[in-house]
Amino acid sequence: MTILDVVKEVKLLKYQVNLMKHMINADEDLFFMFAIDHEFEEDQVNVLLKILSVFNDRLNNEEISIFSQTNHLFSQFNVSLDTLYTSEQPTLEEFKSYITKIFYQDFELRYLLSSLKKQSIQIKVCDYFLKHLIEE
Repeated sequence: MTILDVVKEVKLLKYQVNLMKHMINADEDLFFMFAIDHEFEEDQVNVLLKILSVFNDRLNNEEISIFSQTNHLFSQFNVSLDTLYTSEQPTLEEFKSYITKIFYQDFELRYLLSSLKKQSIQIKVCDYFLKHLIEE
């Protein structure tokens, strides 16, 4: 594959992403649009969703779901399992530290949480952190 082929393929992919953005209902799939706009990678989205699931278990004082325990995914982002799997309520500082480890860019945490909530992803966890952001 030549450099020209790579450039052509990148242009095609960018065009296809742009087309997909027009197909996605931004009101219903706000988080997906957020992820596309911020160029999140698949593993970044997956680890964020796993962390939110663990936080949900912690907020409900439940045992951490076996489905949330993806050690390889967490280790890829240097997320300490001892800290994540604690029985204590999650804190905004803890959430911010995971966001910093997972994503390579700055964005408004409020917008991320709002987009997740509007797409009905871990609503209780999003409300919990949105409330703490307001109090901050």
